[in-house]
Amino acid sequence: MPYISIVIIDVVAITNLLTTRILMTASADTIGHFFLETRDELIGFFYRRLKCPDTAKDLAQETYLRLLFCEQRAPAQNRRALAFFIAGNLAVDHVRKEAVRTRYAPATADAFDAVEAIPCRTPDAEYQAMAWQDLERVSAALDELPEDHRSAFYLSAIEGLTYAQIGECLGVSERVVAKRVANTLKHCRARCVGE
Repeated sequence: MPYISIVIIDVVAITNLLTTRILMTASADTIGHFFLETRDELIGFFYRRLKCPDTAKDLAQETYLRLLFCEQRAPAQNRRALAFFIAGNLAVDHVRKEAVRTRYAPATADAFDAVEAIPCRTPDAEYQAMAWQDLERVSAALDELPEDHRSAFYLSAIEGLTYAQIGECLGVSERVVAKRVANTLKHCRARCVGE
């Protein structure tokens, strides 16, 4: 839990810093002055809807940040209306996110244990080593082939081009491309299975 307290302290410190800067630059037409006038009203707006003072303060701060970004793009004709419009949207978003969290959050400690019991899909070291060996064999087999065969195979397998597109790129017919790709696959299969 020390990580959470550090994050909370940082958020509080940042909020205090922003508030201090706003207060220092507050004048009749600035966001800072608007912040001073409406802060308690916005916090009350959020508190009535969400019943959590901490969330109300956080969302009020978020409202001012979004309002600031809006004001940077184009000044608002009615700053108060815009602020409460943003606040209403933030409240709705918060309620939706909380509904999703509660729907998918494990209800009991046993559920947390069940989540931890799900096997990891990351392959184990032995499987990874075998995969690397297979990859090295295929790479060695490809190195034995002429460049035109490797190019046709690369464009087909990696780039996903059709044989007609590959033929156009390499200046050969679709039939030649098909033969080169087939021969490449046949050669790689023979090298990998033969070893």
